[in-house]
Amino acid sequence: MKINKLQKKIIAIAALIITLMLIFPPYRIYGFGASSQAVLETGYSLIFELPMRASIDGVTLIVQWLGVCLVGGLIYKVFDGDESSR
Repeated sequence: MKINKLQKKIIAIAALIITLMLIFPPYRIYGFGASSQAVLETGYSLIFELPMRASIDGVTLIVQWLGVCLVGGLIYKVFDGDESSR
């Protein structure tokens, strides 16, 4: 299987989006107290400048990555085939 130029661009764009998602991950800030599960704030922030008491929302990040991989894979498959036939 040979990868054409458009498919290479699709892979590069998907990789760039995933990298940006890692640099700006989703976060959550939970309420005070050891047993508090109340979410006070959610958002996105530069990974090195997360607000105090914020934790990265790993589940949301993985779901977003899977979405990018799914959409990127579908677009990749749409453009599968010979470039000469287009």
